[in-house]
Amino acid sequence: MTVGKNILDLRRKKGISQEELANLLLISRQTVSQWENDQTLPSIDNLLRLKEIFGVSVDKMLSAEEIKALPINTDSLDTLCGALAYAMGIDAPEYAAQKNGELVNYIDKVFDSEKADRIVMYNPDAIAEWIYQKYPEYLKNVKANTDKEIYLSTVMPSVTPVCFGTMYTGAQPSVHGIQKYEKPVITIDTIFDRLIDAGKKVALITYAKCSLSKIYLGRNMDYYHFDDGGINEVNAKAMEVILRDEHDFIVIYNGNYDSVMHKNGPESAKALAELRLNDHIFGVISNLIKTHWKHHNTLVGFAMDHGCHEIDGSCGSHGLDMPEDINIVHCYKGYAREKRS
Repeated sequence: MTVGKNILDLRRKKGISQEELANLLLISRQTVSQWENDQTLPSIDNLLRLKEIFGVSVDKMLSAEEIKALPINTDSLDTLCGALAYAMGIDAPEYAAQKNGELVNYIDKVFDSEKADRIVMYNPDAIAEWIYQKYPEYLKNVKANTDKEIYLSTVMPSVTPVCFGTMYTGAQPSVHGIQKYEKPVITIDTIFDRLIDAGKKVALITYAKCSLSKIYLGRNMDYYHFDDGGINEVNAKAMEVILRDEHDFIVIYNGNYDSVMHKNGPESAKALAELRLNDHIFGVISNLIKTHWKHHNTLVGFAMDHGCHEIDGSCGSHGLDMPEDINIVHCYKGYAREKRS
């Protein structure tokens, strides 16, 4: 059944007219008619509103072909690594894609063509672009402490080790070698290798057993791994490392939203509470950097790996080739060092 026929069927089951549905969506009746006659597809925003009105997941309204026809962000996640290397003034990893031009231009503008001497990457898990757009009230600290959004499409399959493999190598999964949910050590060139070769000090602060704690092992950098569920330990260590100010490149991973989303759904009260917690932690980290790193050129990123989607209103998942899972947005803030008078 096509999306148009599905919308027609769901509307009739709900007992509302095209006009009433249009009023709920703040669109014209003609637009609803075009959907139901398969003349046009709803936008992602309207699909998310329809999901709420009808109480079904997006994949219940669209066929696999129609899901693939929805818009995907143009810039790929593999462009990030080269831009981060550029920010630090080091060579990109061997297999990294061309650096993200939008982020490069932002870096040049903020640092007045200088380079960053500190980068902090806060990596939450599974916070989709549609969640970011739909729940700004849960991300007030992220909005307040960043001023550059980079819209990206993640890689397939959109699962954590595959995506983080691409994030810090700049390579597609077929090149870095992780093409399903597994956690082997990546052996190709990474941004961490390039940083270490340049004499930079790297810290990786994660849960034990998570993807990031496994796939980049065996390198001459500082690993701080805590038992699963140890979000307090992860974030306390992150704050300690920032205050010590000994590391040039810091990665902080919090997988709490992903864990709760899988069990309860992306928009459940429990998942949104974890979203708010990520936001709070990012705000604390940003304030520490603003207060204690005034002598550094610092780039801070709120950078997720992939998105997520709802399954039958009761739980969540990801890994599919669909906009909800693929489209992500990274948020950045550059702090230029204070000039001495």
